[in-house]
Amino acid sequence: MDIEKYIANTSENKQIYMELLDKVKRAKKSFKDIYTDFLFPDSQEFLKQLCNEEGLHVSFIGGKGDFERAVGVISCYEDIDYNPVDVIKISCNFKFENLTHRDFLGAILSLGIKREKIGDINLYEDGAEIYVLKDISDYIVINLNKIRHTGVKIKKIDYEDARERVQQFSEKAVNVASMRLDAIVSGAINLSREKSSIFIKNGSVKLNYLICDDASKKVKEGDLISVKGYGRFLIDKITGTTKKDRITLIIKKFV
Repeated sequence: MDIEKYIANTSENKQIYMELLDKVKRAKKSFKDIYTDFLFPDSQEFLKQLCNEEGLHVSFIGGKGDFERAVGVISCYEDIDYNPVDVIKISCNFKFENLTHRDFLGAILSLGIKREKIGDINLYEDGAEIYVLKDISDYIVINLNKIRHTGVKIKKIDYEDARERVQQFSEKAVNVASMRLDAIVSGAINLSREKSSIFIKNGSVKLNYLICDDASKKVKEGDLISVKGYGRFLIDKITGTTKKDRITLIIKKFV
């Protein structure tokens, strides 16, 4: 991948990608581990490819289980000795107020903390577990005492004691003419291949978190596809073929 050309042609993440490129160059020059803020999966994938091209290693530290946001650790070495992430547990009573992901995020942001310093927010019946950078965890514990109108108890817990986040999916069976990207997108979002191809060429489709404008790109089991305005999809497994030689497969949509 031509990194600088890719950055130039990317509008939504250009600033983030430029910052990641700078961090990679600094890690390679200094031989020191460099940490990022929390990154969305598309930025993680970009950083992974960037480090691979530069001969560097990158590890991603997020939550337990199916984490979404993660901190990238860029290094000249395979092993890292420091975990830059803390887990904060917020306990509260949902009996009088139904608190949402947005409520927890809004309360933390109201403390003057930037969004990129916060990782996944996992909700449970008794509250939430939130992944944050170590350098702001004490500040949150000291200053956060209420979510909307509900008083909360907050403390740091060991990373090993955090509960796993399990991703939820809706599932459907589709059959497609081929494993081309336009055919898969068409089956996933129930639009014609012609309209799906337009989405792809307009840069509205990502394959494994990176924008792909090649409608003929081959898709395989385990690939992730996101379509702007329609959501994200996992190509779970190919189950066979029909009598007309169409491919049958299971597609899971993230919910």
